[in-house]
Amino acid sequence: MKTFNEIQNSLYQTLNTNSPRVRRSVLINEMAGLTNQKIHCFNCSGTCCTFSANSMKITPIEAFEILISLEVTKDNLSEIKTNLQKNIQDYRLDFEISLGRKNNSILRKTYTCPFFVAGSKGCTIKKDLKPYGCLGFNPRIENDNGGQCLSNVDLLEERENAQLDNEQIANDFLKNELKLDWEKLEIPKAVLSLLIKLY
Repeated sequence: MKTFNEIQNSLYQTLNTNSPRVRRSVLINEMAGLTNQKIHCFNCSGTCCTFSANSMKITPIEAFEILISLEVTKDNLSEIKTNLQKNIQDYRLDFEISLGRKNNSILRKTYTCPFFVAGSKGCTIKKDLKPYGCLGFNPRIENDNGGQCLSNVDLLEERENAQLDNEQIANDFLKNELKLDWEKLEIPKAVLSLLIKLY
């Protein structure tokens, strides 16, 4: 199996996957525009990052880019894995609850993101590497504190449509290379899945 660096080189050089910044640019630009209007998350308690509202699921390429942000080394690998495993257990993400054969779906659970730190720090993932859904979920009024935050669905769809082919190739490559059997998982499960395969 290829190393993390070899896979990263394959993704961005051989496959020409657009850079994380390019693929997130419309979302980052919207956040900057809102911030200029004093509509931002700086004073929020993290409603969208905690179990009160968060049920985010991400793709393999999003999980891989979180690993880039984490800068995994031999020194921090064990701690990162332990934190992810604890988060999965704490929020019972390791158990799926079926909504029945008729619905043919699984209950979407809420959980606190393992990369969220309460207080002024907030999300510890670099902006250019955050999951798309996180970037697209923003307040709509000043000093909202999570009360009226919502996803800009139109902008998320615009971003997805613009990057669809490019990201499908990247996700297919990661699924094939790492033998992944999932399309989307909760953040801690997705990141841990890649860590186990890569380290």
